[in-house]
Amino acid sequence: MSKKGIKAAAKKLEEYYAQFPDWYWKYGLHDAAILSISELQLAPNYKEKTPKYNCLEIELDCKNALYEQNIKTIRLYNYKIKTPDIDINSIDKPWWMGDTIKELNNQQYSLDIEIESASGSRKHFIVEFEIPEIERK
Repeated sequence: MSKKGIKAAAKKLEEYYAQFPDWYWKYGLHDAAILSISELQLAPNYKEKTPKYNCLEIELDCKNALYEQNIKTIRLYNYKIKTPDIDINSIDKPWWMGDTIKELNNQQYSLDIEIESASGSRKHFIVEFEIPEIERK
């Protein structure tokens, strides 16, 4: 590939990554182990601009992830699970295979996580949320 082609490809890649929110794991969590998922009900502080009334906490072991190896915990506040029939804690050795993030019209996000079990079966876990919090190592 020519230098001009390399520069053009680098620019396209930069534009692609720029479309994601700053807090997002842009390079991916492929092969991160999902240690646990917890649902928490919170006492909202109505003095805040956006009170937090619930939290979905995803604990990860990213040491074997291909790219993003510094994420420890993902907290999604004011969430609603769109695939309630999937209980990730009951999946044998769940692995994060990939995800798709979408910004919704109402200042919320939709996260579609593809999860693979130890047996090789794959499921999509979809959650909508309002406020993300990412704990990095």
